[in-house]
Amino acid sequence: MERRIILAFILSFAVLYGFRALFSPPAPASRPPESVQAPAATANTSVESANPIGPPHPDQTIRAEKAEDLVVDTPLYTATVSNIGGVLKSYRLKAYSDAEGHPIELIEQNAGNKLGWPLTLITGDPTLDEALAKASFLAQRERNRLSMEFASNGVSAQKFLQFDPQNYEFSFATTLTKDGKSVSHAVVWQGGFGDQSITPDPAKRNAVYEVEGTFKRISLRSVKETQDFTVASAGVEDQYFLALFLSPESPIPVKIGKQDFTGPDGKAVAELHLSLRMPDSKPLRVYVGPKDRQWLSTAEPRLVSVISYGWFEFIARPLLFCLLFIHSYAGNFGWSIILLTLAINFLLFPLRLKQQVSMQQMQKIQPQMKTLQDKYKKLKSTDPKRAQLQTEMMQLYKEHGVNPMGGCFPLLLQMPVFFGLYSMLSVSIELRGAPWIFWIKDLSQPEHLFIPILPVLMAVSMIIQQKMTPTTVDPAQAKMMMIMPVMFLFMFLWVQSGLTLYWLTSNMVGIGQQFFINKYWSPRADKKLRDRSKSKEARDK
Repeated sequence: MERRIILAFILSFAVLYGFRALFSPPAPASRPPESVQAPAATANTSVESANPIGPPHPDQTIRAEKAEDLVVDTPLYTATVSNIGGVLKSYRLKAYSDAEGHPIELIEQNAGNKLGWPLTLITGDPTLDEALAKASFLAQRERNRLSMEFASNGVSAQKFLQFDPQNYEFSFATTLTKDGKSVSHAVVWQGGFGDQSITPDPAKRNAVYEVEGTFKRISLRSVKETQDFTVASAGVEDQYFLALFLSPESPIPVKIGKQDFTGPDGKAVAELHLSLRMPDSKPLRVYVGPKDRQWLSTAEPRLVSVISYGWFEFIARPLLFCLLFIHSYAGNFGWSIILLTLAINFLLFPLRLKQQVSMQQMQKIQPQMKTLQDKYKKLKSTDPKRAQLQTEMMQLYKEHGVNPMGGCFPLLLQMPVFFGLYSMLSVSIELRGAPWIFWIKDLSQPEHLFIPILPVLMAVSMIIQQKMTPTTVDPAQAKMMMIMPVMFLFMFLWVQSGLTLYWLTSNMVGIGQQFFINKYWSPRADKKLRDRSKSKEARDK
């Protein structure tokens, strides 16, 4: 969706200024949810790093008599671990809810049943891998700690998980031996990941890994074959949530690929498959939770940079800071977006004024420009006399104090702000599930009405703005420009309502500013001021 939005903006502005280029000469050379208090970012409450797993028992047979789901409940999340394979079957976040108000699930159940679950162990030996996946681990539990052990036919496996009740984090340690010899093995995240309360979007599901302090991504759609990396951390993510393995010491090998299965509708579904070799000494730390700055920083300060706002991050981050500041007083993200939009538009008003005044100046000399163009229109593009047209045009601009690029440049300066806002509203988890008024229950999602109200109002406001804005194109070309509101209408049908609210508010402010500009800076306003001055001079005489 981000690429489509950017492409739509580029095409739209190309249409806006393409005609000018064709028909006139060129210019002269975080804060977590209120229901859970986040610890201070400097606290770094980590899980226990010592490996409590004792020596394996290769000569014994150790297994559970029946399948059992072990539920670990903390103030932040509820994790369910199955003793069959010792895998993670469910991970629900209490502070984030679905449409019915239930804690959201991050592990896709259908994919897990068909592809396997997270925290499965693999060795590269298909027979041993199958035995480990079906192993009935004998589990012992002590509050938030789980110890699981399995031994049969010379194979001994142990798993240990310790869940941190103060953060979205747990430690994970394993041992694996066969006939008394240690077996190299990897832990797998498979079976899907992401917010299960919404329709999954493959474009927003990525494998993420850290190399030399920089986080990189591989989109699910772009994975063709398994890729190998040596990383400091690696995991999977969707738009708002992250599951990340953190290496305790030096970088470790990781493989990133994908798996396919048949979904409930009979269509093929792809999910990411990530395997990370288990270190020999210390346990892995695993973060599974929201991409929220404070929670990530508490787990590991460097994890904050996993939140990516794209090319316009240098604008998106300050805008998020401003939005959260306004929200701390307004208490509603919808009104906060409106207030932030008002502030941005008033800050950019001098640029808008310069743009509109430049367009009005161009509009004044449009008849003279048309006369010059008609005078030389029969000349071929290679005719040397066409240089005379350019010379006369430049002289015309100079006489009237017109800069032909004056209308374009201020608008180009505003575009990074538009894209920065789009990135901020698209990525920031603070807007997930944030309501505004009446029918807007989630600003991070599109409207679900049969006739979406905000996109329609946005298109209408664009039409009004076009009618009020001076143009240098002829009427036939102006009619072609009217298709732009229709383009934006269809584009915003599938965009977050928070972004649509921003664009609508910006248009409404633009209408007000355009009315002000037309009243005090238009040629008609200039004529009124001159008439008033003449009347005053006549009275003074």
